[in-house]
Amino acid sequence: MKSVRYFAGLSSLCLLLAACQPVEGDSLLTDKKDDSSTHTLDKTPKSEELTVQLFSPTINMKNTDTKAEITGECYVSTYPSHRLIVMNGSTQMTLVDTNPATASNANYATCKNGRFNFSLNIAALASGVYSMRIIMQAFDADGNAVMNEARAAPTFTLTK
Repeated sequence: MKSVRYFAGLSSLCLLLAACQPVEGDSLLTDKKDDSSTHTLDKTPKSEELTVQLFSPTINMKNTDTKAEITGECYVSTYPSHRLIVMNGSTQMTLVDTNPATASNANYATCKNGRFNFSLNIAALASGVYSMRIIMQAFDADGNAVMNEARAAPTFTLTK
């Protein structure tokens, strides 16, 4: 029992001495001020980061319905502006973004806090099954449209 106490005391003393020794090199346990100018964060917009994901790829509506609500998640990288449009073949559909920052007559939606939500006008569509596509168009600092067909243009089926 005496040897266990001796060993525990000796170990505690060694740990205390080791903890009080100055640390050499780059350690997180110092009070040295860090130079923040050496840190770099790449804020270059990347088209491969553009993503749009629907919560439901199939939307079933009644023949008498005039609007369909579409929701999902999205990420626009660091592009200064963007918009989401809906295409039915080569025809752009009329929609109203429920994000109050977007003008009501803009005919496009935007991402807000990683999500989108808009109302699609389907009054003019006859009964049937439609394959539609949401397309995210991001715009670089020069105003050029950038798209990512692989991850930012999902299709969905609308049945009316």
